[in-house]
Amino acid sequence: MLYEKFEKHWKVWLWIPIILLVLSIGVIANNIATKGSFMERDFELTGGKSITFEISEVDVDAIRAELPYATVHVTSGVSKNLIIEAPEDSDEAEIIDVVARHASTIGEPTLRKVGASVGNIFFQQAQLAIILAFVLMAITVFILFRSIVPSLIMILSATTDIAITVAVLSILGVALSLPVIAALLMVIGYSVDTDMVLTSELLKGHGSISSGTKRAMKTGLTMISTIFVALVAMYFLSGSLIIEQIALVLIIATLFDAPATWMTNAGILRYWLVKKKGRT
Repeated sequence: MLYEKFEKHWKVWLWIPIILLVLSIGVIANNIATKGSFMERDFELTGGKSITFEISEVDVDAIRAELPYATVHVTSGVSKNLIIEAPEDSDEAEIIDVVARHASTIGEPTLRKVGASVGNIFFQQAQLAIILAFVLMAITVFILFRSIVPSLIMILSATTDIAITVAVLSILGVALSLPVIAALLMVIGYSVDTDMVLTSELLKGHGSISSGTKRAMKTGLTMISTIFVALVAMYFLSGSLIIEQIALVLIIATLFDAPATWMTNAGILRYWLVKKKGRT
């Protein structure tokens, strides 16, 4: 029943991810104009320090009130950690004293520092890595399919995944960090998986476009579902801020990969096959 409704209104559904893409580009453009980068940068990319405490209990609101210049994270899992990220010139002793008053800590805190110049180098290299990864992904798609239109449709779908993910992260207040960059690089590769399943199935020409789309959708949605469950488990059970950030980025990308693939990619590819190839 659900697929029949999708099949009936596919020309309408294909516009939904495109609209989200346009809105996401607006969010990214605003970030570039106001913050100097496509996302607000974490201390790792601007310079600063991070102090990690293993805790049993904590009053996060009280710590945030006394340390307005710092970012406070709490992770949960096998162990519970409090992570304070602050500017490079902040007083470490003050931060430790505030945490001691409002949290029950276990063991000694762990301090990590990143200089401003090193952080800027990380940011420049990260941007280059993202651009290079996207270009190599696009080249790979062209080599595999050797057809301009289907390849461009897949690249549009991947672009939609990445742009929407970045926009949603910005809206949620997630800062760009090294783990987030690593996850975005993973998204660039992962985002074309289901598109390849769909495009390969439809270009084979076995049966009608509708039946081919349905077969590919069963495989693709099974892939997305299993990956999503694993990512949710990673997010809630890891106890690591790095793994939580990676999992969050991939969860968002997975959620939006489904409409980007099965609405926009499937719709445009179907239109091309009908108009240019005479398929039905």
